[in-house]
Amino acid sequence: MSVIFPGNFVAHLNAYREQGCTALPGVNFYRGVGAVVLSPDNDRIANNEHGRLLAGTYDLKILSPDLRQDDKPRKDKPFVIPAGAVVYRTAVSAPGVYSDEAAGKTIVIAPSGASNFPTTPTLTSGVDKFYPENGATSALDNILGGTAIGAATQMKITTNGYNIAKQNPSVGACRESPSAILVEVCYYMAAPAPDTNDVNIPFAVESGEGY
Repeated sequence: MSVIFPGNFVAHLNAYREQGCTALPGVNFYRGVGAVVLSPDNDRIANNEHGRLLAGTYDLKILSPDLRQDDKPRKDKPFVIPAGAVVYRTAVSAPGVYSDEAAGKTIVIAPSGASNFPTTPTLTSGVDKFYPENGATSALDNILGGTAIGAATQMKITTNGYNIAKQNPSVGACRESPSAILVEVCYYMAAPAPDTNDVNIPFAVESGEGY
């Protein structure tokens, strides 16, 4: 994991690099974003029939920065929250995703057997069968009052209906539209103990070398 400091924070935290931000002494904050991509060309997901995502539970991936599907030097990574993390916020959105069955279908964050997660939000499709543009977020309680999770946790989502890639309004090229179910998990962890970069330790000087 890499950590940046206030003053160097000029872009979103990089989830693929597991990049965190030291906002308080002794505490490193992280923002992970995982995705389930809906695409007619992506049949590697079980129950994904030519871009039609069936009801079910799906593992989330942290997507590679390499956009080509056929040749990825850096592979997509499992979206796993490490043991010892304190989760203080979760959020879910579905840009370019259409409920192809009925209004009122849901997408729920479903961490794999983890406790000590904040109440996970439910994203519900509207009367137009699209999901709300702003997504859904958990309540933001006392950030520093949570309990660490005891084991590494794979993040998942559960859907109860069919979903397809479709833009609202249609841009005429829905087949290649950027459509995905996105999940954000914000958490913090204890920073490691200090190292030699945190102090100025003098080098040993042999007798007679001083001035």
